[in-house]
Amino acid sequence: MSGALWMFVTAFRMEQRAMQRNPLLLVNSGMLPAVFLVIAVETGRPEPDGAAELIVAVMLTALWGSTVWMSGGVLRRERSFGTLARCVSGVWSPYLVLLGKSLGATVTSVGAILVSTGVTAAALGLPLSVSHPVWIAVSLMVLVCSGTALGALVSCLFLVTRNGLVWSHALMYPVFAVGGLLIPPHALPAWLRWAPDLLSLHWIKDCLIDGATGGVTVAPLGVAALLTLAYFSAAGFAYRRSVERSRKEGTLDLA
Repeated sequence: MSGALWMFVTAFRMEQRAMQRNPLLLVNSGMLPAVFLVIAVETGRPEPDGAAELIVAVMLTALWGSTVWMSGGVLRRERSFGTLARCVSGVWSPYLVLLGKSLGATVTSVGAILVSTGVTAAALGLPLSVSHPVWIAVSLMVLVCSGTALGALVSCLFLVTRNGLVWSHALMYPVFAVGGLLIPPHALPAWLRWAPDLLSLHWIKDCLIDGATGGVTVAPLGVAALLTLAYFSAAGFAYRRSVERSRKEGTLDLA
């Protein structure tokens, strides 16, 4: 195993272990999807054909919350623990370390959300169908990559500000409202209906629903993959600039 790959895997495993001890995992990835699903069902029980859409929308909404607080908070936690400078001053690319940690947080969150959503849906008597398991597996892989990229991008904000918690709140709810997940795009004001198209989770929602109901189309997966690549590129650029600025100003270990 090359040194860079070893560093990536080490960062991934370390973040997974840290996530398993983090109480926010239970709140954001365990309780949040269950609460969302119960509220949505009690508001109006969906028809059998709409159950898959509701379950997927709840899962992805919870994932965005976890992305902001968990994988998006990787660098904030490193700064709080006083280990941020060590993460960005090693031999290997600091961006590689960030991606490994973000992937570890995302994989753990997705796993917990899938379990929580599935158990809650079964308890509520919602029908669970998997017409194309391979397509769902591919969509979940793109979802993990996209969540990793979004988490890395959000993390960069916490290198340039001490107000990480404020930013976390500010980032979460606009996507809940206009991300095209629980609230469909056609229910948004006409001047906001373009917003969901910028979020990969909106397109992955279509992919997962297609895999559950049988109407597989390639276009949404392609758009989601392109947006994910754009997120990775933006995160890499933002991270390099943030690290350079923090090093210049000597603020890496500020809490």
